[in-house]
Amino acid sequence: MGKIFKDASVLFIITLVAGVLLGLVYQVTKEPIAAQNEKAKQEAYETVLESAEEFEVIYSEEDPDQKAWLTECLSNASEDFSKDDISEVVAGKSNGETVGYVITVVAHDGYAGDIKFSVGVSKEGEFLGTSILAIGETAGLGMRAKTDPSFLNQFKGATTNKFSLVTDGTGATDGDEVVDAISGSTVTSKAMTKGINAALAVFEKLAEGGNN
Repeated sequence: MGKIFKDASVLFIITLVAGVLLGLVYQVTKEPIAAQNEKAKQEAYETVLESAEEFEVIYSEEDPDQKAWLTECLSNASEDFSKDDISEVVAGKSNGETVGYVITVVAHDGYAGDIKFSVGVSKEGEFLGTSILAIGETAGLGMRAKTDPSFLNQFKGATTNKFSLVTDGTGATDGDEVVDAISGSTVTSKAMTKGINAALAVFEKLAEGGNN
């Protein structure tokens, strides 16, 4: 009985010490991780909306009312965006004037899980670019969405409220709003294309005057 009590006590102490150490590690690393994430976001903003001198968050999922508006934008759209979330909308400004928006999307239907990325759209509706913030797709396949710029470059410069994806290689001949899937990575291609369309659905509402 004494041995069982002793073993249990040792196990409790080990667990307690491990918990304290993990807590300390979390506290030490929390701020650097947050700073790194913020730096990555700022770099994404600058990449997809180069003409902006400053950025202002106008909608965030952290605000319940704003999150409700973002959710409503997607739920009222003609396409099914039940697997997509908009985490943030940022207005890019130059000389005090809004020149476009950066919309951050989380696509939950990637092949290996969530894909988080930011897209830039000019005030006139021109699609300016995409910057991937987090992706865990298969190396050499879905990961090419990040490592090979040819897929995302297809979207740039188009003015449309919806992109269509094809898998037969005819995207380049069917107009700016039609893009070719990554070869062998249809799931990843669909997830990102639909996520981009979700961002465009939010932009459409912004162009109409937001939720005012």
